[in-house]
Amino acid sequence: MVAVLALPYASPRLRRLRVVPAPWDVQHDQDEAPPGPAAPATAATGEQALPASENTPTVNNALPSASSATLPDMDPEVRGTLHTVAVEDPGGHALDAFFAHLARTERGEAGAVTRILHYGDSTIASDYVSGTMRRRLQARYGDAGHGFILIANPWEWYFHNDVLHASDGEWKASRLAGPVAPDGMYGLGGVSFTSYGGGVAWFGTATRGDFGRSVSRFDLYYLEQPGGGDVELGVRGGPPERLSTRGDAKVSRVHSVHVDDGDAKLTVRALGGGPVRLFGVALERDQPGVVYDALGSHAAMAVYWQRQDRAHWKDQLSLRAPALVVFQYGTNESDLWKLDRDEYEQALAGLIDELREAAGGASVLVVAPLDRAEDREGRLATKRVILDLVAIQKRVALTHGVAFWNTFEAMGGEGSMARWVKAKPQLGGGDLTHPTPLGAEVLGDMLSDALVAAFERWKSASPPSARGDGG
Repeated sequence: MVAVLALPYASPRLRRLRVVPAPWDVQHDQDEAPPGPAAPATAATGEQALPASENTPTVNNALPSASSATLPDMDPEVRGTLHTVAVEDPGGHALDAFFAHLARTERGEAGAVTRILHYGDSTIASDYVSGTMRRRLQARYGDAGHGFILIANPWEWYFHNDVLHASDGEWKASRLAGPVAPDGMYGLGGVSFTSYGGGVAWFGTATRGDFGRSVSRFDLYYLEQPGGGDVELGVRGGPPERLSTRGDAKVSRVHSVHVDDGDAKLTVRALGGGPVRLFGVALERDQPGVVYDALGSHAAMAVYWQRQDRAHWKDQLSLRAPALVVFQYGTNESDLWKLDRDEYEQALAGLIDELREAAGGASVLVVAPLDRAEDREGRLATKRVILDLVAIQKRVALTHGVAFWNTFEAMGGEGSMARWVKAKPQLGGGDLTHPTPLGAEVLGDMLSDALVAAFERWKSASPPSARGDGG
């Protein structure tokens, strides 16, 4: 039955037979651009009401529930075109801060949690690539919790593996991709959620599988503000807690709810008494390990982060205290009718500099976009603008002191998406843009291997004082 249901997802010609749309199909709402050019530089101001949502895995977006150290079999011809691509570091020290954190985590030092924030577009919004990264790194260095999740689903295909998440009631959202917030405050994940009462959201551990089964702390990220309303926080076995979000000024805050390490669920309920403005909840464990935040936005471009208030973004990153920030965009930029290459390079360079400053002492890794195919006189070929985007991103990263990993090259370079779409089993989606779940798993496996290999080289080359092991 699963095979029959999955068959229509193998070809765009069978799209009308699909039970639900696939995450790699282009999805748009009234505030986002139609197919063709990417969303414009300006967007409507305000909020959009959100329907009830539930983080439900399907054959289209979920990773296998069972642990696996190796990838499933794939087309031998495609496997032969994959490239082992190293992380490029312009001065040899761009990832020192991340590696120092990871070394303490690997040694099992008390409180040694290595947090990784992965910003990106719709691929990351569906926890593609990031889901495999989380699993691989936690299996190797320890599970310190699932990480940050938005309050509700701001897009139909927002999804996280290995977690329980749902929402109901009255939530409205402002997003970097539109509609935008007048004050430019979108929290850690680029979405601000408001309820005047009646909004409810649930966050909890996975109920099946080998991953995400334990939590010991829920961290609610919210905005304290004049006239702010009240929130009720409840966990099984304890009385509900009432939290006021009222304050003299707009200030980023985090409120923690502690539980015994194991399975648990947090209920967040907006009680009213004023606007309640929330950003998300992070699931963490009080033990050494890795936390991997998937912070993807549907229809997003890198320059949308220029809409975020800089002081607010810096506050949010400071509260999250990441060791590494991964920045992966380019797919939607390739949809622009006309991309001014010089203007894009200048804007990206400025944004990377601002990100480095906002992230404090965290390392930054720019990850290139995937290959993207187009029909060129009956033949699938790489969309030419992708080559320019990858080259620009690499140049900006290496000249502005951050690391770079070339997704496009790892996939096999030019023509790789065409090969992935035709592969059996299919690695590329029918839209010639997004990976399938298996394709995303391949990419996550390659990127995690590249980071681990770079870490091992750093340990071998660094003196004990730099590694922090004292011996």
